[in-house]
Amino acid sequence: MNEAESSEVAAIEAWLKEDKAHEQEFQNAYDRYVLTNLTVSKMELKAEMARVLEAARAKRSRRILAYVASVAAALAVGAFLTWNFVARPLVDKSSQLMTFTTEAGQRATVTLPDGTSVQLNSCSELRYPAVFSDGDRRVYVEGEAMFDVAKETERPFVVETFAYDIKVLGTKFNVIAEEECQEFCTALIDGRVSILNKEDVEVVELRPDQIVKVIDGKLHKIQSDNVAAQYRWTDGVISCSGQTFEELMRKFERSFGVNIEIEMTSVPVLDLRRMKVNVNDGIVHAFSMLKLNAEFEYEYDDKSNTYYIR
Repeated sequence: MNEAESSEVAAIEAWLKEDKAHEQEFQNAYDRYVLTNLTVSKMELKAEMARVLEAARAKRSRRILAYVASVAAALAVGAFLTWNFVARPLVDKSSQLMTFTTEAGQRATVTLPDGTSVQLNSCSELRYPAVFSDGDRRVYVEGEAMFDVAKETERPFVVETFAYDIKVLGTKFNVIAEEECQEFCTALIDGRVSILNKEDVEVVELRPDQIVKVIDGKLHKIQSDNVAAQYRWTDGVISCSGQTFEELMRKFERSFGVNIEIEMTSVPVLDLRRMKVNVNDGIVHAFSMLKLNAEFEYEYDDKSNTYYIR
């Protein structure tokens, strides 16, 4: 691994020590750039570092911040100087949590510091450190997310939720964690995951095409067929297979960015095996397809953006 030479680090540290304000300015610059995805070659970084040092020697001024910030941005993507430069006793970035949220009807993809890809469904939240520590890679999710985890044998990846935690090394899986309605579900597409309770004890191990979900307050493991086809919300497709009426309404809420209130005394029992809904076709089309398999009526209140199911 290429690292900054001791003389280079000393030069930057000398500049930081000249004025207490320099340290704060450096941290502010790092905070702004730490998550930007810049593509910078090692040669370019080395040349950039030389310019930083020359500026430091020639003129100790605020102009050095522009150079320091660009180097800090490159550090964020794991090139040349890496943690050796930033991990001096300036700040502990591993304790700084970043928060990413999606609005109703919105989907987004987040790339974590280790290269893990996380696709967030609407009305979801992801919290993660700006820099993963030397121990495990730990994040927190509320809502629904699809994880494609970068494999690192020495650092397990842990997804915390309100109910259980999911521990992996490198794999692809879907998580639903809705504390308000006490819904928890993990579906494994590839690899292997362990479901841990809040005492960090493994309670279930999943293999591909297995799903674990909370039903009536208890954790149940379900063998399924082609789990990947059931979780295509990342492509704008809602799979209705194996869903209860309440679960499907929550999916509609997230996907279409609406509120749904179920006012029925007895909800329909669904037996949907192949039904899929394209989000681009709209919720009215989704309701019309569902009404072919279940008896219900609905009314829309545009002031509150709410559908009342009766």
